[in-house]
Amino acid sequence: MLVRVMHPKLPNSRGSCSASRAGVTLIEVMVAILVMTVGIYILSATLTTAIAHASSQQERSLAVEAVGNKVEEMRAAPIGEVFALYNGVAYDDPAGPTTGPGRFFDVPGLDPIIDAGGVPLPVGEVMLPSTTGVLREDVDMSELGLPRDLNGDLVIDGADHSRNYLVLPVVVRVRWMSRTGPRQHQMRTMLAELAKL
Repeated sequence: MLVRVMHPKLPNSRGSCSASRAGVTLIEVMVAILVMTVGIYILSATLTTAIAHASSQQERSLAVEAVGNKVEEMRAAPIGEVFALYNGVAYDDPAGPTTGPGRFFDVPGLDPIIDAGGVPLPVGEVMLPSTTGVLREDVDMSELGLPRDLNGDLVIDGADHSRNYLVLPVVVRVRWMSRTGPRQHQMRTMLAELAKL
């Protein structure tokens, strides 16, 4: 025969047990809310970074494509007309004043950089050894590899070679304002009259 022994309950033991259980539950809820808050913050930061990265990659793709297209457009033009078509002046354009594409070009989808005066800068730019319509071999432009012999006479001089150059160094640059700040992509190349070299 089994005898069951019952322990007497202490006064207020039931109440204190309930109160301590409620305290643990409240702490658990607070910890769960904290963990969820941190998780939501990390998730939102990750999504924001992913969206910014995707946008940045799309902008870079547009810039790379624009630079490549401009270089191919220049290579398709007769080499003797490239300097006149893409320099900084319009009076020497082969088909008449202001008929050439010029030095600057737009790139749809890329926002221009705004200068200190609030003026938007051109997004695309063709950089040639001169912007004045005079092509000299003796100028110091290391970005374009000058000074250098451009007309193949083995002499680097200060004469205007805008009509008789055989090689033409070119830099095509695209600068734009992205979500992360100013960005740039450029390509350096050398156009040449291969038939005369």
